Amino acid sequence: MDLATAGGKGANLGELVRAGFPVPRGFVVTTDAYRSATADLEHPTKEAIAARPLPDEVREAVERSYRDLGGGPVAVRSSATAEDLPGAAFAGQQDTFLNVVGADAVAAAVRACWASLWSDRAIAYRARLDVPDDSVAMAVVVQQLVPADWAGVMFTANPVTGARDEIVIDSSPGLGESVVSGAVTPDHAVLAADGSVLERHAGRHETVVRPTPGGGTSTEAGDQGTPALPAQVLALLADQARAVAAHFGSPQDIEWAIADDTIQLTQARPMTALPPAPLRLNRIQRFIGPVIVELLPRRPLPMELTAWSGDIILRHLERMFAGLVGARVDADATLPTVDGIVQSYVPVIPQPTLRTPARVAGSLARAFRRRPADWVQHPLAAEIVRRAGALDATDLRKATWAELLAVQGAARGIVEDVADLRVEYLPAAGRALVTLKVALALLGGEHEMADLLIGADTQTMQANAAIEAMAATVSGEPALHHAFRATASAELVDLVALDPAAATLRAQLAEFTEQFGHRETSTLMLLKDPTWGDSPGTVLGLVRVMLSRTEPSATPGQSARTYSLERLVREPRVRRFHAQRWLRSLIERASDGVALREDTHFEITRAMPVVRRAVLEIGDRLAAHGWIDAPGDIWYLLWDEVAALPDPVEGARGDRLREAVARRRRAYTALASSPLIATTTLYPGRPATGNALLTGIAGGGGRAVGSVRVIRDTDEFGYVEAGDILVCPATSPAWTPLFARVAAVVVDHGGPASHAAIVAREYGIPAVLAVGTGTSTLATGQRVLVDGDHGLVLPGDDHPGP
Repeated sequence: MDLATAGGKGANLGELVRAGFPVPRGFVVTTDAYRSATADLEHPTKEAIAARPLPDEVREAVERSYRDLGGGPVAVRSSATAEDLPGAAFAGQQDTFLNVVGADAVAAAVRACWASLWSDRAIAYRARLDVPDDSVAMAVVVQQLVPADWAGVMFTANPVTGARDEIVIDSSPGLGESVVSGAVTPDHAVLAADGSVLERHAGRHETVVRPTPGGGTSTEAGDQGTPALPAQVLALLADQARAVAAHFGSPQDIEWAIADDTIQLTQARPMTALPPAPLRLNRIQRFIGPVIVELLPRRPLPMELTAWSGDIILRHLERMFAGLVGARVDADATLPTVDGIVQSYVPVIPQPTLRTPARVAGSLARAFRRRPADWVQHPLAAEIVRRAGALDATDLRKATWAELLAVQGAARGIVEDVADLRVEYLPAAGRALVTLKVALALLGGEHEMADLLIGADTQTMQANAAIEAMAATVSGEPALHHAFRATASAELVDLVALDPAAATLRAQLAEFTEQFGHRETSTLMLLKDPTWGDSPGTVLGLVRVMLSRTEPSATPGQSARTYSLERLVREPRVRRFHAQRWLRSLIERASDGVALREDTHFEITRAMPVVRRAVLEIGDRLAAHGWIDAPGDIWYLLWDEVAALPDPVEGARGDRLREAVARRRRAYTALASSPLIATTTLYPGRPATGNALLTGIAGGGGRAVGSVRVIRDTDEFGYVEAGDILVCPATSPAWTPLFARVAAVVVDHGGPASHAAIVAREYGIPAVLAVGTGTSTLATGQRVLVDGDHGLVLPGDDHPGP
């Protein structure tokens, strides 16, 4: 049976049967039957399919096949053509029916499986994976029901660490539905390649699902005292798992059942969201690793990598290491690829060279010669702005093919200049920060360093103030304020363009776009995502987020800074040596050092929009002349691949390019849900602390209690409410306005110098960074306490709070 005929589940089971694995007997109602039953439906719906009987020939075939099985109880499972594929498991998106008894009941279950292809959740899942509705069809698998004594799931690679030599088995008494649905805490075991048990945790067996005489299932109370499966049974299961993985040639997610001491396999599919195999990182890699990971909330597309994030941003990193310490960094090894598709993330390992002694000596000299804030006076700073402005003013629609291709090289030169500026001034920033840390240690104020670094007037804080000013304008016009709150995000741009009451807001938005429009909406590494100038709706969405708070809010952290500073200058030792002025100057230089990182990031993004527009223009031209099927296909090509093409107007010879687009799209989709690095690799061996839900890096700000709000990207900003605990993968400048509303922030990645940490300190709110799994461990609405001084997220139910 092939995928098109039997669907993903049916095709995989057929493979298992042919290979001799123990699979319950059954049959498949093919996609042809589904198509014949729905052929007259122009727009299939769940209700329409559920309401119509099976065609006579299909019903007769189902009844005949059911009789051939001997009748009796069966499991009826959906098997869509887009199901159980690499990168798209569709787990739980379509329906399964257990202990179905009788031909009429089987026919009804088949019809219900067909209908579940058009449930709201299945449609939404396909949309998220960019699977067209008209490309899918539904087969149905009917198998003899295994009256399981035990059942569960096993993974042929560790889904948490990515280890390919480990088998993970979750099990519980009764039918496997209790484990698959998450209704129980199963017994959990991790086995090594030799079958030995590496790790084992007893489950709670809260419930047990059993078949009911006559059909259907019942859920009974479980018994926590039920003995777990013995080690020898786990070893037998692991043997089967390894054999299945070897047969398919990839890690597998397998459902199984045991009845009368016999193992049966009821499902196998490729594992999705599997991290890369674990790496052993050194201290430098663990320190640098989160800095890049927070810039990669998703896997870069081939064009993003080759036109920007790899060839420009990672080369920028190479240039900085070479300039600061004379070290060699292999940027290509940081994001290893196969056919242009990023496979994983490997934190850089700087390698000393013969230039290292001289470059370190130069950096030390600059540390004493320069002041961090003086970088804006350097001639190169003005030159960067001038060249970026000239490049941005290029009319790409009228540019020749050669001029269009030259944009990327010009942008690379601008970003290289920013690297040179950083090399010149970062040593002074580092000196100020290290000196302050030592001074505070001597004065017993190490814990106050985060508070003391608040206060720099960065471009990010200026942008936030401008957004707050726009929110104040909206609030000052009652009719506009009402319309703003009632208008969908996608329609805010039209509202502002047409509403007479929005004249002042339009002027503010134009000024904002002129000054900050080149900033990224997601991160510096992802070129496909629009900038603020490309997406005014994102900016207006932030204005709406701010509507409930229109007082200037860029100074909440200042009170903590002022308190700490005044306490320190009154220290007897400081007064004895008349060091007050020196200490104030040191704190100012250290704050300027933190701002240097943020504002030079701002300068890098000046080159970003024009490269994005150049890529989009190239996509338009290639599509218009038949080299690719659609403009958006450009993101699956490589920059060098495009740069080697003649002017597209010379003719369409795009078969090779179209094949590359299709091939890379499949490969990217298969990996899209997998992280670039396992959190256990990046943050290993972090011990649990008391009853902490998460442990991370302390970002300062004290403690706060509130309800979790998980936000994964800018499209979800509108859900944030005042007092929420913001939980996210990472943040960028586009996220800054949210910090004015939330009570605390918890971030999967990043460190004390990350954007989230810097901005949280500016707003005086607690921040816990590098928790690794916050967005998957915590759930929206969950009440937690965030301890920003100790890097902990604790249950919040027992703590008073807003």
